[in-house]
Amino acid sequence: MRGTLFRGLAAACAILAATSGSALAAAPASWQLKLAIRYFPSLGLHSQYDTVLVTKGTAWFFGGTNFSGKGSPQIETRAHHAWHDSKLPSGLHSWIASASAVSTSDIWAMTRLGGAVVHWNGTRWTKVASGRWNDNAQFTSIVAIAENDVWLFGGEGRSTRGAGLWHWSGSKWTEIKGTPGTIYRASEASRDDLWGIGGAGGDMTTLWRFRGSGWHVVTPANLVGFTYSDVLAIARDNVWVAGSLDGVPTLGHYNGKGWFQVTTPVSVPPSAMCRDGRGGIWVIANSGFGPSAVYDLSAKGNWTTAQVSKTSANEVLGCASIPGTTSAWGAGKAAAPSGTAAAVYAYGKVP
Repeated sequence: MRGTLFRGLAAACAILAATSGSALAAAPASWQLKLAIRYFPSLGLHSQYDTVLVTKGTAWFFGGTNFSGKGSPQIETRAHHAWHDSKLPSGLHSWIASASAVSTSDIWAMTRLGGAVVHWNGTRWTKVASGRWNDNAQFTSIVAIAENDVWLFGGEGRSTRGAGLWHWSGSKWTEIKGTPGTIYRASEASRDDLWGIGGAGGDMTTLWRFRGSGWHVVTPANLVGFTYSDVLAIARDNVWVAGSLDGVPTLGHYNGKGWFQVTTPVSVPPSAMCRDGRGGIWVIANSGFGPSAVYDLSAKGNWTTAQVSKTSANEVLGCASIPGTTSAWGAGKAAAPSGTAAAVYAYGKVP
């Protein structure tokens, strides 16, 4: 059942020009609210988009409603200057916490709770056959490299804590055993070069790398004591991790030869990153108070900030650059008359 549709939310979501008077230089534009939707009072007072993908001319926004209960997964797309709903298979609950695209007609996504993996074949979404996990499985991330090469990540074991580590060969899921600890989030530099973060018991202090023959722990000398929150693998010689070092929000960068610390201007550990289309990266670090902003680290190492809103109620939670441009889409949430509504943000000119 549809809830109230909020388009604009002018009264609830004030959009500002680029920030001024900050310790950071101002970026040339702000992140702007483009669409705030999917507010379902009957299912709960909160909804948000966590993940966004861009495949050719289509932007995909993934999330859901009522994050503390069963909820309802939601997908919205933007194509040909119009918004479209994506119909998901029946029986799903929770929210979509991660998605990954091989192509416009080969997209994978998973619900945070309930052990559901869904696939887009260019025409419709279908539920993928499960592995040997139960309905209480908790997944954290999915990385699709090819139609017969998909990685699925979850907590330890097959109880309510999670689903372990699984690989899709094109016809079935195979559990990958023997990995020390748990990989919670991963990113692909190439088909045979993936990076993951996680740890034992959810401590998020371990970095993994897959080089075609298994996942192995990596222990960078320059990142001793690092607690990881996100990983972004752009190329074999360009990998970023976000988190904190001895309690101080920090980035780590791998240039193909070694890891180096990168200081940040943010007050909390970054939660997400994406390319900025200019050789640098966008860094998301929502403090939960004061104005909301997204930070940019240029290819030359300079930090700038682009404000999202006067209030932390409006936040960008995930981002994706539009290939061939310096523009980007953002997935997040916005203030609503009661609670929050799933929201779409944009930086620069978007289709």
